[in-house]
Amino acid sequence: MIKKVIPLLLVLNFASLFSQSKENKLKLNDTWFTVETDKNQKPVIVRGRQHLKNLIESKQYTDYVEFIWTFEALTENGIPTPEENIFMQKVEDALIENLEIDLQSVLTIVYTHDGVRTSVFYTKSVPEFLKRINKALSQFKKLPIEIMNEKDVDWDLYRGILKNYKLVPK
Repeated sequence: MIKKVIPLLLVLNFASLFSQSKENKLKLNDTWFTVETDKNQKPVIVRGRQHLKNLIESKQYTDYVEFIWTFEALTENGIPTPEENIFMQKVEDALIENLEIDLQSVLTIVYTHDGVRTSVFYTKSVPEFLKRINKALSQFKKLPIEIMNEKDVDWDLYRGILKNYKLVPK
């Protein structure tokens, strides 16, 4: 009986080590780039993470979710007021805290222009993403947001946005 248990434990330990090494590959480089340009004489501000190639190659993030926020206060230049921007940052921080803690979802790009801020998350599971954002947003009043999602196994949206600014995933 003992002889059967010991080999089984060794196999389980080996499998455990293998799964840990696979998990260790999925690390998030939290380096951000910022691009500022204009479109229709209004500023465009793009923030993003360029160092996500390891997440792309993992093939675990098969969908993206766009978190679209229409500004409450209209400004002439189409960017949020300083007060609204501070509040939006608090919301973004809450989302990141709930979604990225175990890399279930990752914020990749934030695009601000003409009264709208769009945050693009890639996720392993849309239902889990929605569950977590409901938890994250429960501390805030009703927000002027829309949420859309699409299947994107090859990260075409992300790659296309980077390409627009002469960037590539690293």
